[in-house]
Amino acid sequence: MRDRMTDFRKDLKLSLLIMRGLLLLAAWLLSFCAAAQKPPEGELTGTVADEKGQAMAGASVQLISFSDSTYPLVTSTDKTGSFQFTGLKLGYYSLRLSFVGYTTLRLDSIHLREDRYLFNLNDLVLKQGGATLDEIVIYAEKPLIQSREGNITFNAAESPLSAGSNASDLLTNVPLVTKDPTGKLLVRGKEPKILIDDKPVELNLQQLQDLLESLPGSTIEKIEVLTNPPPQYANEQGGVINIVTKKGTMGFNGRVTAFGGTRGEAGVNASFNYRKQGFSLNLNTGFGYNYFEGMGYSNRQNSYADSSNYFRTDNTYQNRNLRPNIRANINYDLDKWQSLNAVLQYNQNRYDNRSQTTYTNLDRFQSVYRLSDRSIKSTGDGYNPNISLSYSRKAKRSGGTIKIITNLNTSSNTGDRDFYQQFLNPDKTFTGLDSTQQQRTDNQTLGYSLRLNYDQPLANKKTVLSSGAYLTHTRSDIEADASYRKRADGSWATLEALTNQFRFTQQVTNLRTSVKQLLAAHVSATAGLAAEQTSIHFDLYKTASDTANRYWSLLPFANMNLGFPGDWNLTVAYRRTIRRPGINELNPTIDFSDPYNIRFGNPSLEASGADNFDLVLGKTKNSSYGNIGLGYNIVSDIYTQVRELLADGRTQLTWQNISGRKEYEASTWNGYSISKFLKLNFSASYTYSTYSSYDKLYRNFRNGGSLSSNLNLNYIWRDLYTTTGSFTFNRFANPQGTVKSTLSMNIGLQAKLAQKKLVLTLNLVDPFLPQQNRTYTYGTNFTVENYSETQTKNYRLSVGYNFNNAKKKKPKGLPLKKG
Repeated sequence: MRDRMTDFRKDLKLSLLIMRGLLLLAAWLLSFCAAAQKPPEGELTGTVADEKGQAMAGASVQLISFSDSTYPLVTSTDKTGSFQFTGLKLGYYSLRLSFVGYTTLRLDSIHLREDRYLFNLNDLVLKQGGATLDEIVIYAEKPLIQSREGNITFNAAESPLSAGSNASDLLTNVPLVTKDPTGKLLVRGKEPKILIDDKPVELNLQQLQDLLESLPGSTIEKIEVLTNPPPQYANEQGGVINIVTKKGTMGFNGRVTAFGGTRGEAGVNASFNYRKQGFSLNLNTGFGYNYFEGMGYSNRQNSYADSSNYFRTDNTYQNRNLRPNIRANINYDLDKWQSLNAVLQYNQNRYDNRSQTTYTNLDRFQSVYRLSDRSIKSTGDGYNPNISLSYSRKAKRSGGTIKIITNLNTSSNTGDRDFYQQFLNPDKTFTGLDSTQQQRTDNQTLGYSLRLNYDQPLANKKTVLSSGAYLTHTRSDIEADASYRKRADGSWATLEALTNQFRFTQQVTNLRTSVKQLLAAHVSATAGLAAEQTSIHFDLYKTASDTANRYWSLLPFANMNLGFPGDWNLTVAYRRTIRRPGINELNPTIDFSDPYNIRFGNPSLEASGADNFDLVLGKTKNSSYGNIGLGYNIVSDIYTQVRELLADGRTQLTWQNISGRKEYEASTWNGYSISKFLKLNFSASYTYSTYSSYDKLYRNFRNGGSLSSNLNLNYIWRDLYTTTGSFTFNRFANPQGTVKSTLSMNIGLQAKLAQKKLVLTLNLVDPFLPQQNRTYTYGTNFTVENYSETQTKNYRLSVGYNFNNAKKKKPKGLPLKKG
C-alpha cells in the first residue's frame, strides 16, 4: 500500500506539472490572440441548394443592414453554391436569395454582435416556383440544448466539449442520460434504443461501447433524446437516443484533429466530406490510445448460526486500449422523391490489462487465517465490421413515405487471460504453494436485421396512418477453454468446470400499426399496437443439450399532446414495453477472475414486461425551457443480478428473475439564458422502486431510490472563445443495496483561430477527484461493501484544423447602386 501511495503521489506531481504547462500554454495562446485581435468585423458565409440538394451556382445574394437599407451588399454563389460577406459592421441584417424560376428566400434578424460576429449558414434551400411573394424566415440561432414536447436536442456542434471528446463522453453531458456502473447507457434509469442518423444500432453492450468510444465528438452535429419516441420505437423502455452526424457543406471539406492527455491517452482522427448534386460522402477515420489505472477494495462479513467471519480484497489495475476505426456514410438522391444510403463501418479494440489482488480471510476476532496474492494478465482483440443499406421514397401526390433499412454486422472477440496465485502466511511470507491457470475465449457473432416503415397522411390533412415491421436475428458462437498447470511436470490439464462451448440464437419479429389524429390546433393523439415474437435457442455442446423459448408479446401504446397559450405543452403517454435479456445476462460461462466471487449468466432468464405511464409538462421560450415529468411503472418478471453466499464461504453472482416491482419517477430538465454570454442547463431524475413482500422477506430485498443529475454551463467570451462545464452525479439503487458515484466533471476551453480553421481545445476532466463507486450489498447472511476508484483525472489538449476546397477568399459584396 505504501508503494502504491508513493507512486500515486509521483503521478499526481507529474499531472500537476503537466497541467500547469498546458494551462500556461492555453493562457498564452488566448492572451496572444486576444491582444492581436482587432475590433471585430462581421463575416457571413453560406451555401445555397435546390430541393434536390444540388448546389446552385449563380444565385443572387443580397445582404441588407437594418440600420441602412439603402445600399445593400450583393454577390453571387460560386460553383459549389457558396457565398461570403466580410468586413461587416455589427448589427441586424436581412439576407435575400433569388434565382430565376425559384421562390425568393429572405432570412430576417441575423444579429452580428461582439460575442458572435461570424455566421455560417449552410444549405439554404430555394424552392421551385415563380411566386411573387418572398418566403420569409426569422433566423433563430441554435442554443446548446433545446427541449420540445418532452424531447431533448443537444447541439453538440455548439459545444467546445465535442472537439476533445468522443460520442460516449458527449452522451453523459446530455440531460437525463447517464451510465450505470457497467457502462450501460440509461435515460431516466432505463435502457434506450440507440440510433445513428435515424438507423438502429444492432450491437451488444461491449460492441456499442467500442463504437461510441471510437466515434469522434467533432463529427457529431447533434444528439436527440426522444422520451416520447415515434411509433416505430414507441415500445422501447428508455425511449430513443439518435446521434446525428455532420453532413458537411457543398464541395469538399474536412477536419483533422490530434489530441493527447496527461492520463495517458493520445490519438488522431480525420473527417472528410464531399457533396455534389445529389451525392454526398462522409468519411471518418482514426485511432485512439487509452490508459486507465485504478484501485479498489471490498469488505464482506459472513454471518452463520453460531459464528461470523470476514473477507477482504485489495486490488490495483491498469487497462490499455488501442481503438482504430473507420466509418463511411454514402448518400445518393435518385431524384427529388427517392434516395439511397449506405453506411460502412469498422471498429477494432485491442486491449492489454493487468491487475493485482490480495485476498484476506479473517476470523471473528479479525485475525488473518488465510492470505493470497493473485495477478491477472488479459490481452485480446475485438473486430466489428458493419454495413447498413437503406432506401426511402416519398409519394408525389399522397405524401406517403416508405423506408427500408437493412443491417449486417459481425464481430470477432478473442481473449487470453493468465492467472497466477501465490498463497502466503499471515506475515506475508510465501508458503511455497501457488497456482497457475489460463483461459482462452473466442466469441463470434453474426447479426442481421430488416426494418420497414410506412407513413401515409390522409386527404383531410389531420390523420396520419403508420405501419411497419422489423426482423432482427443474432447468432453467437462462444468457446471458453480453461486449464491449469500441474506442479509435478508443468503440463497443462483442462479445468472441466470452467470450460464451456455453446451457440446462442435470438430472433425478434415485430408487426406494428398506429394512427395519429390532429384533434384541434396544437392538440394531437396517437394510438397503436405492436405484436412481437421472440425466439431464443441455446445449443450447449458441452452437455449435449439445448434450451429453447418462444413467446408472443402484445404491446399497445398511446399518447396525447396538448399545447396551451403561453408556450405550455402537456404530454400524457402509456406504453407496454418489453426488456429482453442479452448474451451478457444469458451466458452460462463462469468468470473465475475472482475465485472467491464467481459470476455467470443464466440461460433460463425470461423477458421482463412493463406498463409505463408518463406525464410531462413543459414550457419553452426563446431564452429558456422547463420540463417536469412524472411516471409510474408496473414491472413484472424483472431480471437482475443477485448475490448469494455459498456454504464454502464464496459468493455467487448471477442473473435471476424476481417477482416484480413498482417504480415511481420524477424528473426535470431545464435551461435558461442568464445573459447573451452565459447559458445554464440542469436536469435531474429520481426513481423510487418498491418490491414485493416475498422478495423482501426471503431475498432480503429493500426498497430504494436512484438519482441522476447533470449541470451544464456554457459561457461565450466572444464567438471565437467558448467555455463549457459539465457536472454529473449518480446514485443507483439495486434490490440488494445501492451504488454511489462521486461527482464527475468536464470543463472545456476552446479557441478558434486562423479564420476558424484552427481549433484549440483544452479539456479538464475530473480535475479535483477521480471517479469513485461505492456499492453496498445486503444478503440474507452477509453484507458487502465494494469500493473502486479509477484515475480519470485528465488534462487533454486537442488541436484541430478545418479545410475546404475554396481556392481563394471571396471579395466583399459590392454596394448595389440606385436605379
